[in-house]
Amino acid sequence: MDTENNREQTAIIAISRRGAEVGRRLKLLLPDSQLYLPEKWSNIATANEFPYSSPVKEVIKDTFHRYRQLVLIMAAGIAVRSLADELKDKRQDPAVVAVDDSGTFAVSLLSGHQGGANRLAEKVAVSIGARPVITTASDAAGTMAVDLLGNEFGWEIEDSSNVTAVSAAVVNGEPVGVYQDAGEKNWWPEGKPLPDNVSVFGSIEALNESSPQAALIITNQVLTERGFSLLPRNTVVYRPKNLVVGIGCNRGTNASLIEGAVKSVFDEHKIALKSIRNIATIDLKKDEKGLLEFTRKFRLPLEYFDKEALNRTEFPSPPSEIVEKYVGTPAVCESAAILSSGNTLLIAPKRSFGGAVTVAVASVPDKQEKKRGKLFLVGLGPGSPEQMTFRAREVIEQSEVVVGYTTYIKLLEPFLRNKEVISTGMGAEVERAKMAIDLACRGKKVAFVSSGDSGIYGMAGLVGEMLAERPGEGPDVEVLPGVTSLVAAAALLGSPITVDFATISLSDYLVSWQSIIKRLKMAAEGDFVTILYNPRSKKRRKQLTEARDIFLEHRLPSTPVGIVTNAYRENQEVIITTIENMLDHEIGMNTIVIIGNPATFTAAGWMVTPRGYQTKYSLGSHS
Repeated sequence: MDTENNREQTAIIAISRRGAEVGRRLKLLLPDSQLYLPEKWSNIATANEFPYSSPVKEVIKDTFHRYRQLVLIMAAGIAVRSLADELKDKRQDPAVVAVDDSGTFAVSLLSGHQGGANRLAEKVAVSIGARPVITTASDAAGTMAVDLLGNEFGWEIEDSSNVTAVSAAVVNGEPVGVYQDAGEKNWWPEGKPLPDNVSVFGSIEALNESSPQAALIITNQVLTERGFSLLPRNTVVYRPKNLVVGIGCNRGTNASLIEGAVKSVFDEHKIALKSIRNIATIDLKKDEKGLLEFTRKFRLPLEYFDKEALNRTEFPSPPSEIVEKYVGTPAVCESAAILSSGNTLLIAPKRSFGGAVTVAVASVPDKQEKKRGKLFLVGLGPGSPEQMTFRAREVIEQSEVVVGYTTYIKLLEPFLRNKEVISTGMGAEVERAKMAIDLACRGKKVAFVSSGDSGIYGMAGLVGEMLAERPGEGPDVEVLPGVTSLVAAAALLGSPITVDFATISLSDYLVSWQSIIKRLKMAAEGDFVTILYNPRSKKRRKQLTEARDIFLEHRLPSTPVGIVTNAYRENQEVIITTIENMLDHEIGMNTIVIIGNPATFTAAGWMVTPRGYQTKYSLGSHS
C-alpha cells in the first residue's frame, strides 16, 4: 500500500485560546482540514474539531504520521522540539508550517520544497493576512528550485541523490548547464531571465565543452551514450511524462509477463520507464486483471479505445489477421499508442512477446499552443489585509504580475513575494490599464488592483472601455468585488446609510464641476444620505466648501456628518460632526464624508439613519 496516498490532508494544532481563534479562521479556508485544540478551548459540537488533553508533543507525534500537512499554531521553538523525534527524510516528512498565535507570521518549517510547506506557508498567510516566512535558499534568493523543476508537469527525478549538491551550485552562483530533448519547454516563467549562472545548451556535447560544475538534464533517454557519460558528477536527470505505451495482450496474461515485455522494449530503445505518461489499449481489456495489476503497481493511467477508433487509425506494422478475428481490429498496441499520444510516428514499433503480449511506444509531440492569460480586476477593500476578501488574496497569490497605483501596491507588500510588480503614480491610469491588458494577452495571469471595489471609482470601467475597442482580442477577465470605502466608513460610523443614499466624487479631473454641482443639488433636494468621495486635495480647496453650502440650503446646520480618514489603514481617524462645523476638520483625498439626511441622528458615538422601523411598529422615539 502507498502510505503517502492514505494520509489525510491537513491537521491544524493550536495550544492557546488566541491560537484556537486563528485555527478556526484557518480551518474555514483550508478544505479537508481538521482542528486539534486543548479541551478547555474546544467546542466538541463542531465537526472536525478534536479536543485533546495529552501534551501537545503527543498530538504532534500522532498527526505527523497521519497527515500530509501540519499547521502548528504555536511558538516555533515549541514546534521544533515537538517535531525533533519524528523527523526522517524530506521525501517522507509532511509539510509543516508554524504560525504564531496572533496570526502575524506563517513560517515554512519542514519539507519546504518537496513536501510543499513553502506553498502552504504562502497559502496560510494569504488566508489569515499573515506574512509568509520562507528560508529555503533558492526561494530566498529568488533563483531556481532544483527539486521542483517541472513539478507542475509531473516530471520525476531519476535519482535524487545529487539534488542537494546541484541546488548548492545553483544558489552559490556556480556554472550550471541545462540540456533538454523531451518534455514541456515552458518550465521556466516566460519573460523572467534564467539565473546568470544557468545556461541552456542545444546539445550534450556543447554542455560538456562548457565544463559546468553541475547539470540539469531533461530527457526520456537512458544515459548510456551520446556524451551523457561525460556529464559532471553533480547532475540531476528529469524524466518528463511524454511516452505512451500501447499494449495488446491475450486474455489471462499475467502482470509479470506484461511488465517484462514493457521493460524489454524500453531497454532495447534506451528510453526511461519513468517517462511513461500512460498505457493505452482496446476497451475490451477494461477488466483484464494482469493489465490492471501492472498499471496499479506503477501508478499508470489507462486509456481505452473502441475497435472502431482503432480501425480508423493508420499504423506502420503489417496487420494481424488473428487480432482482427478475435477483437475486430487488425492492430491494438500501435493504433492505441498513436491515438493516445497524438503522434503518428512511433519511437518503438510493435514487438510481440510469444503472441501473448504486444508493445509499442509513441512520444507525445511538443505542443506550442499559446498560453492563455487572465486579467483579474481586484478590489482590495479599504486597506488592511483583514478587510480583503479571501478570493482577492487567493487571486493575488496565483497571479504572476500585480499592477496598480503605487499607494495601493504598498498595502500589498506582504503578498508580493516572487511577483512581477508594476506600479505607477496618479494620472497614469490609462497606462496601467493598457499594461495589464497587454500582459494578460501575452499569456500572463495579471492582478490589476484598485482600492475598495474596482467597479466603484476603480479601474474596471476603464478596462471595459479599452476591451470594447478590441473585440475578440482581449484576455479572459474576472472582476472580484471588494469592500468599498463608503461601506468601510459607514461601518466605523455606525449605521449612517441604512436607507437610500447617493455617492458623488468631488474630483473634477474627469467630470466637469458644473455636472458635479447639479448632482449635489439633486442629492440634497432628494433627502439622500450623501457620500462624498475625493472631497479635497492640495489643488482642489473650494469644491468641498461649495458642496457644504449646497447642503445647507436644504438641511439644518445640525445635520450629522461623518468624516472618516484612512479607514482600516494606519492613522485611521473617525469624526462625527455637523454640516455647520464639517470644514473645521482635516479632510483630504483619503477621507470619506457622509452627510446625513433629515432623519439622521447621533447617539452613543454612533451616526444612525433610521430605516423606519420605529415609526411602523411604534417602537418609541430615538430622541
